[in-house]
Amino acid sequence: MAWTIRSVLSWTKGYLHAKGSDTPRLDAEVLLAHVLGKGRIDLYLDMDRPLGGEELASYRVLLERRSEGEPIAYILGNREFYSHDFIVNRDVLIPRPETEILVEKAVELAPRDSEVFEIGVGSGAVIISILLERPDLVGYGNDIDKAALAVAKENAKKHGIADRLHLFKGDTCKALSMRFHTIVVNPPYIALSEKSTLKGDVRLFEPGHALFAGNDGLDIIREIIAHVKACLFPGGRLIMEAGYDQKGAVEQMVRAAEDLNLLLWIRDLAGIDRAVVVERTHG
Repeated sequence: MAWTIRSVLSWTKGYLHAKGSDTPRLDAEVLLAHVLGKGRIDLYLDMDRPLGGEELASYRVLLERRSEGEPIAYILGNREFYSHDFIVNRDVLIPRPETEILVEKAVELAPRDSEVFEIGVGSGAVIISILLERPDLVGYGNDIDKAALAVAKENAKKHGIADRLHLFKGDTCKALSMRFHTIVVNPPYIALSEKSTLKGDVRLFEPGHALFAGNDGLDIIREIIAHVKACLFPGGRLIMEAGYDQKGAVEQMVRAAEDLNLLLWIRDLAGIDRAVVVERTHG
């Protein structure tokens, strides 16, 4: 019996479901469309098309990786974020839809012809999306991981903004001699105690230093709040993502900090207070 698109998708759905995938049919379609160089809709327009031996072999390789829990984004090597396509691999966190609110708020708040700094750029998806929306801005970004910086550089070249994005190895905003009007950050904010509760594709494949921040998940946020004043101009804003249950703790940190004022929280699509905007108030 010849394997057709229809029969392959049907078999793969059951196989991936048995392996624990939450979206077995979607996974099957995305992987097969990638192998065939088509869109998912094209699969439905040619369901009885038989697959060749090389196509099946290529599909099996990707399917095996997915069956072991590897995220689709790493298998394909790319992820869409803010309507742009970004290169991703296991050196960087996979950008999430909820993080797009950092881009939206930075685009709204950044003064014209100013400089924006992202702490911990990872793939570069956030800062690059900001620069694509605002051609008047210049971007800076750091990361503690050289491999992540390499991915961000590739994405900057891919999207044609490498001349407006300056990347360097660094840790939060410590020892930074520059000041900015806008700083954005999606810090690690998951408690180590919650590690066992995460899905396997996150826990086993995504870089732990981009996910976890001490026993309560607040270690990096504490560090940022403690040092960010020195990196902001008076009136400058920090736009920072936080965990779903960290609002109270973040507010307490900001109240205790000198010359910082909490302006607002931004809710994600689930209605969760997901990102905070903090302003430096004095010189």
